[in-house]
Amino acid sequence: MHEGDAIHLADIVLRTARGEWPHIDFMTPLGVLSIAPIAAFIPLGFGVGHAILLAQILVAVLVAPFAIRAAATRLRGGLVYAFVGYVLILCLALVHGGDTSTASISMHYNRWAWAVSYVILLQVLIAPRDPLHQGVEGLSLGLGLAALALIKVTYFVAFAPVIAVALIARRWWRAMLVAIVTGLAVALILTLLAGPAFWLAYLSDLITVATSSVREEPGDKFTEVLGGTGYLAVNMALVGVVILVRKAGHMTEGMLLLLLYVPFAYVVYQNYGNDPQWIVLTLICLFTLWPQGGDQRFFGLKLAQWALVVAGVLGGSGYASVHNLVMSPVRHLTLPAKGMRPLLGLESQHDLLANRNRMVALRANVPIDGPEWEVASLAADAEEAKSEAEKKTILPGGEVLADCSLQGGFTTWLAAAASDLERNGYAGKAVVAADLYGAFWLYGDLAPVRGAAPWYYGKVSGLAQADYLLVPLCPVSGTARHAFLDDMEKQGWTATEVLRTPLYILMETTAMVNAGNAKDAK
Repeated sequence: MHEGDAIHLADIVLRTARGEWPHIDFMTPLGVLSIAPIAAFIPLGFGVGHAILLAQILVAVLVAPFAIRAAATRLRGGLVYAFVGYVLILCLALVHGGDTSTASISMHYNRWAWAVSYVILLQVLIAPRDPLHQGVEGLSLGLGLAALALIKVTYFVAFAPVIAVALIARRWWRAMLVAIVTGLAVALILTLLAGPAFWLAYLSDLITVATSSVREEPGDKFTEVLGGTGYLAVNMALVGVVILVRKAGHMTEGMLLLLLYVPFAYVVYQNYGNDPQWIVLTLICLFTLWPQGGDQRFFGLKLAQWALVVAGVLGGSGYASVHNLVMSPVRHLTLPAKGMRPLLGLESQHDLLANRNRMVALRANVPIDGPEWEVASLAADAEEAKSEAEKKTILPGGEVLADCSLQGGFTTWLAAAASDLERNGYAGKAVVAADLYGAFWLYGDLAPVRGAAPWYYGKVSGLAQADYLLVPLCPVSGTARHAFLDDMEKQGWTATEVLRTPLYILMETTAMVNAGNAKDAK
């Protein structure tokens, strides 16, 4: 599932394995630690498929000691095993969550970030039974927060303020100091490895994505996740946990869970599928802080009875996702390879397989509301006509391209375009696509474009380093093609057609020098 995302992942992994740095050599909002564990296995001779599995095991091994210590010092009995087991499942699963059973590794960084978040949030949500070892706690928190910032910064932005409030509320001053020093030490090491420009480039990529008009929301709107009907039951259950633990005398813990309401919603909103992965952590906190109110009643029920109701709502809301995550490695192990084919076209990368029918079947979406169709514009007015005209995709020479977008068959399209480029004498050339992605080098004798974004987020990059620009006649994303060409024109680029096929138009680009309005042909 999500083979387009898997192609994008393979692109950034293989480019990183070649020695390129994310943000510096190519644009991506993903942190370096979402890529490095996989890329580390490529030079050892593993294909992308095996490298992904080995990276998952590596991440689980690295996270396990911190998860075990956090659970052993704060939880009891079966809750220790439940917490550690679920953290490891988040590291090792082969689906992003949800209730769709098809394997998908393209959102692995969300699972890894949740695994790290579980550990550091448990550390501040539940106080340890024995005297606190603030040095060790601070080291774990500092490493965890640094990992979040370098996997997917969404988690760091969401959870760091709550962790800071927790440390202040509990007066764990030394732990806070150690966490800050640890985080700065990680930043210093990365600066020595990648150079100071890394941080500015990372910030620039994040700003580009945050302000992009191309990047669609990964699911429901933030307001819907915060308080919409689809999330009402699980969100009210979280509020119920807050009330119950505070009535049980755990005032700090209840306050911190309440402060996590918006951060939880924000992370869920930012993740594809809007999967509320915080449910298991909240349940573990509820069971650990279970109210023993005796005969105390709240709206007619004892506190322990309310706790059962809340636990039932949380368990029912999260069961499908948890079951899917737990079973995904088992399903993958027993999945027959019949009817599958390699996702990538490189000879050394034949160990990542995808469903043949989904990859081969090329289908296109073509709108039928244009002026050439009788059904078009029955109630159109001048303002609407103007708006529609502005959406047209126009080549540098003024030609208007027909609206079209692919629906599946992305591998076939990339392989066909790469093969066609080779046949027409462009082997070894660096070709950038005016599309959502265009990793032609993964499917033929072509070069990756240094500086280009493996996934287009709304900022033209790589044109100066590319030999040619390829404009698909039916792109993966018509919105991306339109935005790419529009932004290219605004930046002062022009282009000349050198080849036209039924699949694409190949163009040679030229940068305009503003000072003298002269052309600087590459």
